[in-house]
Amino acid sequence: MGKDLLMLFLAAAFSAAAWTQVLTADQVPAQVKRTFQTKFPGAKNPEWKIKSDKTYEAEFILRGAEVAVKFNTAGKWLETETQISQSQLTREIRDTLAYRFSGYKLIETQSVELWNDSRVIYEVHLENQGEILKIQLYANGSILSKSATPKN
Repeated sequence: MGKDLLMLFLAAAFSAAAWTQVLTADQVPAQVKRTFQTKFPGAKNPEWKIKSDKTYEAEFILRGAEVAVKFNTAGKWLETETQISQSQLTREIRDTLAYRFSGYKLIETQSVELWNDSRVIYEVHLENQGEILKIQLYANGSILSKSATPKN
């Protein structure tokens, strides 16, 4: 199991490197940094990246949780993903996962806030022997999106 998890993280790191570029704080537009500081005043030492879609992403730790936040080039906040524990998933989400994805193992859980949706979205990553699934759900267990990536 440890070897599989290591391979998953390495594959994710290589994929992320192909689609992102790490930046120094000096390379981030001032309006992006201003919005970040206003929205996350307690955040320290973010790692900045520019994504393939030209959005800026800051990754940091806040109150013990890993956080990734995205902004457009004008500094508008777009999305925040925050690591959460499995116990923070609603019963309805756990029921949906058990019923629809019984052959999969839960490997990552996040809450997602979007600029254009006041509801919290839950994102889960599941795996089985052949693929990794990324599923976004609302608290009531309804599936918003699902994508699959074959395991190498």
